[in-house]
Amino acid sequence: MRGSIGDIYLKSEYGIKFRAIVKLDIQRFPYLMKPPIIILFKTQLGQNIGMCARAMLNCGLDQLRLVAPRDGWPNPAATATAADADRVLQQTQCFETLDEAIADCHRLYATTARPRSQSIPCLPVMQAVEEIFATTSSTDSTPAQQSAILFGPEASGLDNTSLSRADALIHFPTNPDFSSLNLAQAVLLFAWEWRRGETSSHSLPPASSPTTKKELANFLDRLENELDQRGFFLTPELRPETLRNLRTIFTRSQPNEQELNMLHGVITALKKA
Repeated sequence: MRGSIGDIYLKSEYGIKFRAIVKLDIQRFPYLMKPPIIILFKTQLGQNIGMCARAMLNCGLDQLRLVAPRDGWPNPAATATAADADRVLQQTQCFETLDEAIADCHRLYATTARPRSQSIPCLPVMQAVEEIFATTSSTDSTPAQQSAILFGPEASGLDNTSLSRADALIHFPTNPDFSSLNLAQAVLLFAWEWRRGETSSHSLPPASSPTTKKELANFLDRLENELDQRGFFLTPELRPETLRNLRTIFTRSQPNEQELNMLHGVITALKKA
């Protein structure tokens, strides 16, 4: 069962307040809030995966995905540092590529410590959490969107190709003279802001039907194929950067389902011209 962990405070018939931990089945109740998924990209040390799992469960998050961890998965070193956060590790999913890991997600936020040249919005973590809450809650007519938070390798962070998949970057407002965070610290900072935000009021979700990253990737693959056939890419050397820029443009625009269908129609019409 795929869901989220949350705390519910109940009163017994004698007025005693007690705490119950519940697991919500998102598939049976599609209009419940979908907590964000934490994605660790090419993590080097299993110990860091375990410490991230601990940080997540401290703040009520339990959906963890790994992309090409260096030492494979499962990893006993992660269990040793998870401090009984076994529930997170037991349901952790491992993927070979980032595109596979985010295929069912609607929005992706990437964490980065360095300024980037790509035109991707960069949000303080508090603002990012507010935005995620606005899209992960549902009404009776609008299903909840699934967001994911992407963390890069310990030594190098995320590369430009990975960042081009993101809708926005997340910035942690640390000391500018000493801003370095280890992986578990970064995960905990985000998870703590999420935990704090659970008790705040948030915006209503958008009325339009969102698209998943897989649906957007399918459109971009089709666009790339058509551009190839028409000789759009002037040189092989410029092709990768041009594709990254195109991906950034369409990711930043966040097309909904109707808009993406229209873009497919535009390509079909141009093919007939």
